[in-house]
Order: sequence, then C-alpha cells, then structure tokens
Amino acid sequence: MITKSDLLKIGSLAKPHGVSGEILIRILPELIDHDPDPEFLFLDLHGGLVPFEVQSLRIRNSGDLLVILDRLDSEEKVRKLQGAEIYIDPQEIGEPPANDLFNYAALKGYKVIDSKFGEIGVVKSVAEIKNNPVLELEHQGSEVLIPFHEHFITSVDRKSRTIHLETPEGLIDLYLQ
Repeated sequence: MITKSDLLKIGSLAKPHGVSGEILIRILPELIDHDPDPEFLFLDLHGGLVPFEVQSLRIRNSGDLLVILDRLDSEEKVRKLQGAEIYIDPQEIGEPPANDLFNYAALKGYKVIDSKFGEIGVVKSVAEIKNNPVLELEHQGSEVLIPFHEHFITSVDRKSRTIHLETPEGLIDLYLQ
C-alpha cells in the first residue's frame, strides 16, 4: 500500500478549467520549474490516497498544471475535490531546473550509504537551511542530519535511488551516541 511517505506532495487541486475536462493544479513554489511526467496522481481524500490515471498533462506559463484525470470527467466531480492535496511518485517529478544540480525534494526515499559507516538510512526529507540542503534521515530510531554538500557526495544513482557519501570523520557518530 502506498503511503504519503512514499510520495512527494506537489500541490493541490484548484478547479475545473475550460470545457475540455481539464483540471487546474496549483504547484508548490519549489516545484514550479520542474517537468513532471506522472502515470498517476494521488489525491488525498479524507486521509487516504486515491490514484487517478493521468490521461493528459500540460504545463501553463505560471508553472501550474492542466491535467485530465481518469474518472474525473465532470465539473461537478472536480468541484467536490477542490483543495485536495496532490502527490506524485518522486521519480516522476522530472528534471530539475538547469541552474540546479539536484531536485532536493525528489531525494525523499533515497537510500544513503556512507563510505566508512555503510548504510545510514533513507531520506525522510530535505531541509534547506540558509540555502544549504540537509538530508534528514532516521537510523535505528535516531534522527541523523547530513549536509548535502558537493564535497561529501561521491555519487547519486537515480535508478537505484541511492546516494553515496563520504562524510567527515565523526559527523555521523554525533547523532548515534
């Protein structure tokens, strides 16, 4: 069963758009410059995630999305779902903007492996602290924060969803003692 922690929140269902069955989706500001290509969008309806197959998707100049979703074929149905939060598989968010090395939000769910320590955990979220991204992980019940800095990164494998790091001596130990 898919949970919110497996997915990436991208925005909310705004309203029906036009007469062709399109739906306007307001995108979160940090994701506006991305080029999503989802097979499904997941709507949070009464605390449960409901998948809707994407039949068509186009991006407006504002960065918002116009989509046609399977089973949402009337203005009335769409209006009942206005304001619903929308989630996507993080692997389907698309490429980051050209001026950005990584789409930090899409790193959620990646496994983190340190060259000395081994497997540390899975990225729960990425915080931006004064424009410095920090990976937030959980290791054996303890929170671990690791700066996502180019000097620590040895590789990021999008296919296997793995981040390999070489962290400074003692950084990880700070959290595990």
